[in-house]
Amino acid sequence: MQLLTELHTTLADLEALSTSELLALSAFAPELQSAIRTKLTSLAEPRAALLLASDTEALAHETVRTQIHCAHLIEATGAHQLEITELDALRANACDLAAPPVLTASRPSFKGAPEVLAAWLNLDFFEARRRVNDSHLMICQFDAQGNRCPAQFTALAQRFNTVGPDPRESLSAARRLEKFEPTTGEFDSPVTASAQNAAGQLLEDAALEVLTEPEPKTRTKKLNRLIKSAKEQHALADPQAEAGVYRKGERDGLIIYEVRLTPLDADGFESLLTQANNPRTAAGAASRQVAAEHSPGSTAEHPDFVTEAEAASATWNPLTEASVARRRLQALLMLLKVNGKKLNQLLSKIHETPAATQLTEPEEAEIPVVQPTIMVHLSLAELTGLATTYGVTEHGFTLRPAQLRQALARAKIIPLVLGGRGEILDIGRQQRNFPAYMRRAIKARDRGCIVPGCTVAPEHCELHHIWWWSLGGPTAVHLGCCLCTAHHHDVHAGILKVISNGGLPQVILPKFMDPTQRPRRNTISDRPEV
Repeated sequence: MQLLTELHTTLADLEALSTSELLALSAFAPELQSAIRTKLTSLAEPRAALLLASDTEALAHETVRTQIHCAHLIEATGAHQLEITELDALRANACDLAAPPVLTASRPSFKGAPEVLAAWLNLDFFEARRRVNDSHLMICQFDAQGNRCPAQFTALAQRFNTVGPDPRESLSAARRLEKFEPTTGEFDSPVTASAQNAAGQLLEDAALEVLTEPEPKTRTKKLNRLIKSAKEQHALADPQAEAGVYRKGERDGLIIYEVRLTPLDADGFESLLTQANNPRTAAGAASRQVAAEHSPGSTAEHPDFVTEAEAASATWNPLTEASVARRRLQALLMLLKVNGKKLNQLLSKIHETPAATQLTEPEEAEIPVVQPTIMVHLSLAELTGLATTYGVTEHGFTLRPAQLRQALARAKIIPLVLGGRGEILDIGRQQRNFPAYMRRAIKARDRGCIVPGCTVAPEHCELHHIWWWSLGGPTAVHLGCCLCTAHHHDVHAGILKVISNGGLPQVILPKFMDPTQRPRRNTISDRPEV
């Protein structure tokens, strides 16, 4: 412990150390971490493992910050102008840092900072260039004369340099937002971020607000939504002209197609896929089984010394569990098959005769299919044309005005007034299961599992009595909520707690995940603000 105390004292007064001493301390850091990792390889204490993971994550964050600062220092000090002999001596640890650096008197050995960084660290050039560009986003920029200018994204740079938040998120957001910034001339002074969203807010400020979201998946989805909205704002061409099915070639014996859909068509497609993956439906159960290439009929013959019972028990079951992607394909193919089957049945009824009817073979078994359902969520202001937004589908696809008019023209409108005082439906203790109209209202309100970060679709969710039915709770919309199967079990196991906060269900996470114990709600499927 005395050694640690002395080390903390040294770190508190780094200004008293020389450059050589600072570099020696820096070189000691990876050795220290390697020794700790090696020593704790056979660690059997789970609590210590979690604490070590926290420390390592903090170290990884600081490593990212230091990498970008090193790229900045290499550019700021003109390291690409060092003589080759100086670089050789530096690599051999035979360089006197107290003496002035030896710079090339003619053309530099390297064109710039990315080139020397890639050569010195044996990095891919594009990775080295990315780090130097990141330093312009987060640390500082340089004009044509080499003068320092502020970082391009000053607000994100402050978050990047703050201990605690993951600096990789700030870097990723800055890289994506850079595409929307106006380009400057070769001899123009660098400028800070100026791109705005439709509401006139700086995209950088909007991204910074998104990054304050505590739940990682929700944070990522909201940032993606912000970038998507910015792309649509800056787009000139109509993307709907690109809708269609494109054949993309063949790979490993499989034909690859790319499907591009409008939001309204995509929601119907998503409804088909999610229902096909639901084991509670006949179509979902059927799509989970995939027949092998060899059917049982091909192995019907067997030696005469094997009995029928023995042959049947030894026959390999050709039905295997399908992957999620295969289930979706099976459901789509079933939908195509049932359309062809119904057409053939209709044609046979048109041309059938009484004599032919008697000779007709028994009908084939019905093909289990799903019926895609499209539900559009829109406010009363949107319905009456008093809002700038145009509705969003159940699976999160934003509609354009023409698409909303198309949906209203061909749809059966089911009015669900969200947020009104007349929304609470209650049937008390008459029945335990929620009736269809209640299920529809709860799923429209919750948009899926209400646990923060959960991405399970409404079709796969179970309805939970917030006031447990076994404890005398009623069946009511304001006391019901959507939970996926896993989180439903967590609630009944006491890991999660669900409360009805004024009719809006919210979740309280365990203390180790949320020490504040603040009731929160899943916002990963919240409507985007336009």
